[in-house]
Amino acid sequence: MSGTERRKGTSGELEVRDIFRAAGFDCDRTPNSGALRIRSDLYGNVPAHLEVKRQETARPWAWWQQATDEAQPGELPVVAFRRNRSQWLAIVDLHQLADLMAAASLATKSAGDRGDD
Repeated sequence: MSGTERRKGTSGELEVRDIFRAAGFDCDRTPNSGALRIRSDLYGNVPAHLEVKRQETARPWAWWQQATDEAQPGELPVVAFRRNRSQWLAIVDLHQLADLMAAASLATKSAGDRGDD
């Protein structure tokens, strides 16, 4: 991997880290980009195995395979990716996404029932 590719990857990891931090997660870039015992590109209290891809050519099946192979049991595999001048997108198992959306909907309804906003 060239120095330019490495810098682009690091930059992408930091961008995704900042997105999760803005959402309230304690999250940081894994040293050596997952080459150590921590296989995820980011670590912290994000309840997922995060693979970050900043590439022009999408390879979703290969990326998904990497994320699912490296995720620990019970850990949600997620691939965050974008190309130049584009927004960040994520690949996640559709069944798990539906479960997350149902939990968020239930939490919103519960907060509304208590009068919390």
